[in-house]
Amino acid sequence: MLDARDRVTGRTPFVVNHEVVGMLHCRLVRSTAAHAAIRGVETEAARSHPGVRAVVTGADLAARADLQINFGPIVRDQPVLAVDVVRFIGEPVVAVVADDLATAEAAAALVEVDYEHRSAVFDAEEAFDPAAPRLFESAPERDPAFVDVTLRDDYSRNVCNTFSVVRGDAAAGMAAADLVFDDVFESPAAGAAPLETHVVVADARPDRLTVWSSTQTPHITRRQLALLFNLPLNRVRVIVPALGGGFGAKAYAAVEPIAAVLSQIVNAPVRLHLTREEEFVTSTKHAMRVRLRTGVTRDGRIVARQATAYYNAGAYAGVSPRKVMFGAYGINGPYSVPDVQVDVYAVCTNTPPAGAYRGFAINQCAWAYEQQMDMIAERLGIDAVEIRRINLLRDGDTFCTGEVLEHVSFVDLLDSAAQRIGWDPDNPVERRGDLVRAKGVSCVIEGTITPSTSTAAVRLNSDGSVDVLTSSVEMGQGIRPALATSVARQLGVDPELIQVSYVDTDLTPYDQQTTASRSMFSMGRAVTIAADDVLDQVRRLAADLLEADPDDIEFADGRVHVAGLRHEGLSFAEVIGRSRVGDVLGEGTFKTQGGLDPYTGQGIGSVHWHQAVGAAEVEVDLATGRVRVLRYTGGVYAGEVVDPVGADHQCEGCLVFGVGNALFEELVFDQGQLVNGSLADYMVPSLEDMPARYDFELVEDRERGEVHGLGEPALPPVAPAISNAVYRATGVRIRSLPISAEKVLRGLYAAKGDAAADPVDVGLSLGETA
Repeated sequence: MLDARDRVTGRTPFVVNHEVVGMLHCRLVRSTAAHAAIRGVETEAARSHPGVRAVVTGADLAARADLQINFGPIVRDQPVLAVDVVRFIGEPVVAVVADDLATAEAAAALVEVDYEHRSAVFDAEEAFDPAAPRLFESAPERDPAFVDVTLRDDYSRNVCNTFSVVRGDAAAGMAAADLVFDDVFESPAAGAAPLETHVVVADARPDRLTVWSSTQTPHITRRQLALLFNLPLNRVRVIVPALGGGFGAKAYAAVEPIAAVLSQIVNAPVRLHLTREEEFVTSTKHAMRVRLRTGVTRDGRIVARQATAYYNAGAYAGVSPRKVMFGAYGINGPYSVPDVQVDVYAVCTNTPPAGAYRGFAINQCAWAYEQQMDMIAERLGIDAVEIRRINLLRDGDTFCTGEVLEHVSFVDLLDSAAQRIGWDPDNPVERRGDLVRAKGVSCVIEGTITPSTSTAAVRLNSDGSVDVLTSSVEMGQGIRPALATSVARQLGVDPELIQVSYVDTDLTPYDQQTTASRSMFSMGRAVTIAADDVLDQVRRLAADLLEADPDDIEFADGRVHVAGLRHEGLSFAEVIGRSRVGDVLGEGTFKTQGGLDPYTGQGIGSVHWHQAVGAAEVEVDLATGRVRVLRYTGGVYAGEVVDPVGADHQCEGCLVFGVGNALFEELVFDQGQLVNGSLADYMVPSLEDMPARYDFELVEDRERGEVHGLGEPALPPVAPAISNAVYRATGVRIRSLPISAEKVLRGLYAAKGDAAADPVDVGLSLGETA
């Protein structure tokens, strides 16, 4: 790892450590009501507190004609500070700016807000009812720059977007099926819990705004701030050093508008750093409920699938209008299904906003369809691995989006994982007293953002060193060393000569975003194109110096020579020096094309498809319900692995997330109030919770020359593989995450006829029909 020394010696830069001369500090007063009108705000005591520079309300901002007070990446529905209405507990209502954080906290405690409470709704499916309380009376304004998302909103049902996939005739397919399975599955809200919470330092000067931010989307954030202040883009500068974790939670602007507006008001730099409790109510994983109907033949072939899913967007749309597209095609799974009808809704509720989260929309889908796949296999008497072999997509098959797929490796990935885990259909369970061991498998398909654009520059300096200018965000995933390796390989130089920039939108070229496992595929291509541009320029310069035809110029080990005269070549530094050009700047842009019809889901859903499988062995204590993951093995189609160490780390990180989602993680709300908003109450896995043995197979196809991102694909298979193993061990099917010991015990009690068991937690099929 080229940046290992900086990481372990504390030299990696983070916004949390950034200071600006004269910097002030902010603390927010947040709503204590889930849904209410703001009748009044008493701020006088806070304003008169020593050391306080400003106390700002939403009404103060609304009175300004020079400010657009609402923001959002797709729909501009979220106010910088609540103006007339609060829509979730934790929404920022008042901002206090003071000389130091302690003073800001003390003054914030003096603010009093008077609310007129309104009816609230917290469940997405309940909010979908036309009789439910409305969060918005009319559709909010959309962001004019976000043109690749078509909105099918219906705010009379609190729906900020709808996406459908229609292929064939699902109703006819169901009628022709031998059996139809009809089940409901649920995934709860969860927190990304990055080690570094959201943090921003904003410095607003006349006609100029500079923001140091922990964002995954610097150029999108820049655009949102420019809209907010009615500034041209070249007057807004976003600087992003390394992030202390993002996982999607920092994908779009959240705290940046607040700090920027406050800085303009007080005419000084302002720092806003969220507490852990605030982090939990700033961006969450979407809770999701899906009704999944699957028609099959008696030999195990899926012939039709229907699904209706509700993603809980929280109080504001955020990225939910895009997320429903991923969920709509994702619920099909990696299977060849001729007849499909899927409707997915993003529904606003009086809960904290849901945003991007590692495994974007697909975690929730895989949790449902991979459990149902095992249920179908058991009912038909077919082995769980075999029924997947029967249905998995293969080369030349058509996906539910209408795309004909190539380079499909699902069957090979599954067979390899089954072999590594020791899959044995004839001996599914091993029991020693109350301890029972069993295994489970799962398979997942996931797309990436399509279309998208990445631009990079590669500068070859006069001493032979190389600068790579890119706006891909380093957030622990190792994108900087991976890009350095790619450029070094393309130029034929030592990676130690490569320096990859952090992000500065004044200096680094445009990149759409660092999300969706797209960076090595898209930015990796962009830097390679830029490096090739450098080589083309050096070839022409060297041809003049060596009095040769440019077509006869060759490169090797950072040197240039005429074909057949390798010993008489020049170094890159000598070419630049003797040519007197100072440096050579190469540019590269990589764009992907595609998109889906929002009414039918047909088109190009993803420029490439992530393929992943998982296999888990668990041990369940029948006396306590405790589940331990003993072994886990995963398989991912990687295209080409550029950074083996980084690739392994990404897969390990996916496993940690997956174990957390499967066994522990859930944001618990009581009438909109988060009750486990600290790391003392919100459970994330520790090293002791991880399997003692785990490994990942990364399948490569170097001839294609594609590098697939690995930040997410290994995550979605984890929870369903664990759950399927738990079922094989206990006979308890958990349909609502997480797989807690309590739920396992309830299921065991239910099997014994205990009326105390909760059928919602352990799940009962809506039915299967012949």
